Amino acid sequence: MPPTTTPSAEAARELLKKNAALTKRLAALGARGTAAAAALSRPGAPPSDELVQALAEARREFTTLRDEVFAAAAALGLQSPAVETINSTRRLDAMLKLLVEGLDKLEKQAQAEAALAKTVAMLDRIAALRHRDDPAFAALAACQSRAADVRAALASSGKVDPAAAAPFTALLTLMDGPQGLDDEQWGALEDSVAATFGRTLAVAASRGKLVRR
Repeated sequence: MPPTTTPSAEAARELLKKNAALTKRLAALGARGTAAAAALSRPGAPPSDELVQALAEARREFTTLRDEVFAAAAALGLQSPAVETINSTRRLDAMLKLLVEGLDKLEKQAQAEAALAKTVAMLDRIAALRHRDDPAFAALAACQSRAADVRAALASSGKVDPAAAAPFTALLTLMDGPQGLDDEQWGALEDSVAATFGRTLAVAASRGKLVRR
């Protein structure tokens, strides 16, 4: 029994390739079968055992491939036609293309949801910051106000604006330390944060002055 877990779009594309290869094989076998049928219409030899076995193997391969496609469609929740109506690689190809389209859509939706959750978590972390020595640190308050605006826009649209989120990611990276960055990269990061939020906040972040409440 084929697996019922939802496949990836890439796995479905592999099924498409298998179906295309099987289509070519069947075309070649069909040509051989036509020649064999013509020979049978006159006194002559019956089809070779090798041809009969090749046709049977191609049929088994088609049935197995079709079962995989139907299992994948069921896992995705797609409405499928009756199995017996998918009786050729051409029809199986059409069904597979619908499957790939559905899986692509599902994967893009999952990626968007993951990006949204990651961005919300990052903005929540910004909101939870405080200055170690100055509870009324103005530069941080301005940054948090801007983060709140971005979060509100996110809640309204449901879509991540990478350009709006990037400066906050840079600030948190500066807070967390070099993490493999060389001096030039670290300096560029400080300059980037300073350009967005001001040098005062950039220095506070790099010196460990910003901590979680």
